Order: sequence, then structure tokens, then C-alpha cells
Amino acid sequence: MSGVEAMIAQAEKSIGLGEPNYIQAWYNDKFQDLGTNWAWCDASISYWAWMSGNQLAVVFGGAYVYTVSHAEKFKNQGQWHTDVAGIRRGDIVFFDWEGSDSIAAIDHVGIVTSVSGRYVYTIEGNTSNQCLRRVRTADVIAGYGRPEYVETATPPASPPPATAAKYTPFPGRDFFVAGRKSPVIGRMHARLMAVGCNRYRTQTKKDVWGSGDVASYAAWQRRMGFSGDDADGIPGKTSWDALRVPTD
Repeated sequence: MSGVEAMIAQAEKSIGLGEPNYIQAWYNDKFQDLGTNWAWCDASISYWAWMSGNQLAVVFGGAYVYTVSHAEKFKNQGQWHTDVAGIRRGDIVFFDWEGSDSIAAIDHVGIVTSVSGRYVYTIEGNTSNQCLRRVRTADVIAGYGRPEYVETATPPASPPPATAAKYTPFPGRDFFVAGRKSPVIGRMHARLMAVGCNRYRTQTKKDVWGSGDVASYAAWQRRMGFSGDDADGIPGKTSWDALRVPTD
């Protein structure tokens, strides 16, 4: 199976990956031994491409560590687009933290999972030394490459048996009001602590929405790449779904 959905599915398997990791080991073994630990954002793109059968479309049959060379290859192939106009799911997006559109200044790379208004949602390797979902905007995007994905047909699958939801659905922003008591808030509290976003001053009343929940959830929003008013500590659907609050 290949194609854009296979590529993104492979990237999703790496979410939460730290370092050193199997992506670095794979690149060291297959292409060039760079040692124990090194910048692996573009090696992630390369690994996901090979593991999903998209190596010809995404990395042109090779593999990349140097993001500038990867972007230049897209440009030489006529598949490079400056800035964010027309960007979509499956595009390989390149970043310059100084805000230019210059390929020579590119610092980082990821894969686009969706676009909503001015927000570009991504999966990126080697961001805060992990593989994480991020939310980006045009001010740090130099441009993107559009792979010529070849979609392979798969036979229709039988409907899976009905099962209980694994994670708590987003209850809506209006749910999160001061004093609200709910086991959902208690489970959210535990998840925020588990992902390293504990900003609580007390561990009493874990199931009651309060200032500690706001501060801790804001830390999670910032971890995802939100800032300003978008990191106000009140859950939104995108950040809530990514937190994966269990149902019990």
C-alpha cells in the first residue's frame, strides 16, 4: 500500500518517539552512519516514505538528512511551492524560523496532515527532541514540496465490529467552566500530568475544573505549537483529540 494516507499513517506511528531512536538507526544502517544521536527531522520523512512505499514520490528513491537538499530536489523537479498558498494534506512542509522563503535558510521539515484557515497541522520528527503533532502558520513556513503520490488500490474491508470508544470525545468548550465537577476532568488531569504538562499547585479535587487545569492545559496547547489567544487553557477539539483522554 502506498499513497498519501499510507504516508501519514506511517508518520502517526512515530508520534511520541524520543531519541536516540529507530529512525536514526535505520538511516545509519541503510545510508550513512552519523553516530548515536543527530538531527533527524528529514530522516523521519525519509523513513516514513520508505516504510509506506512512497520513497520514489517523497525522497526520489533516496533519503535525506539535510533539509535544504531535499527542498532543492523538489524545486529541481518542478514540485516546489513557496509559502503556503494551496498547501494540503500530504505535502512536505519546510520551515525557516527566521521567517524567510529562502530554501538556503531552511531549518526543519514535517508532513502536513490538515489545513484550517491560517493553521497548518503537521507531524514532525526532532521537534523538542520528539516526534510530535504541531500547528504552524505562514510566518515560519518557507515553502513546501508536493510529492507525486501513487495511490494503490486496496480491496474494500469488511466493517469492523462495533466497539466502545477508546478516548473521550471532545465535550465542547462550554463544558470547561469554573467549578465543573466531572470524571472527564479527572481523566484529563491525569493525562496532562502524564505528558509533562503538570502546572497544578495541588492534587486535591482532581475532577473539578479550576485554575490549575487552565494552566496545565495551556502548557499542552503550547506543546502542540499554539500561542497567544490559541493557548488560553480552554480545550479545543484539535488539542483535546491529540491529548487522548481515556474513557475510563
